Amino acid sequence: MRNPFEEEQIHDIVREGLAQVLGTPVSEITGDATLVADLGAESLDLVEFRYEMETRLGVALPKSNVLDELATALGGSERLYDERGGITELAAEVLRRSAFGYTEEQVHAGMRPYEVAAAATSAHWASFTHAIFDRLPETCTECGAGETEIAVSGRAVCAGCGAAVEAATGDEVLAEGVRVALKEIENAQPVG
Repeated sequence: MRNPFEEEQIHDIVREGLAQVLGTPVSEITGDATLVADLGAESLDLVEFRYEMETRLGVALPKSNVLDELATALGGSERLYDERGGITELAAEVLRRSAFGYTEEQVHAGMRPYEVAAAATSAHWASFTHAIFDRLPETCTECGAGETEIAVSGRAVCAGCGAAVEAATGDEVLAEGVRVALKEIENAQPVG
């Protein structure tokens, strides 16, 4: 089934959710404003934001983070952190290839994990949430239709029967993204 949302629609929803949780005007939540440093979000705000997005869109955002998933995929964290506790180039590259869409300026080797978390913006969360909807089933489990639409509730539903569409979970998208990134990085390494 095709993702019924345009990226900008998801970004608007994310910005509205953040505005509601933070008590900030939507106009202040720009794509490059960091949630923590620029908008003053605290950990409880982010939990509330996550709940707001899950409720509004009917999706499950990730409970883990990219670095945790990477440690799982690598069988440990030895290749994730340098001797000072900063992330390695491998970890930074996986973060840049993730569905969050970090750039080299936002995430680089040597950053501490809390700095990576603090670099998150509404655009990163919109990009990731959109990626969840890119992983809808091929057909509706209720009627077999292959098209989706956005219901009055704001959620993705089957265009054929109106049944709620079950997207992949955020943790599934995160894990898949880490596996794909590692494979791409491995394939890009010079042989010899």
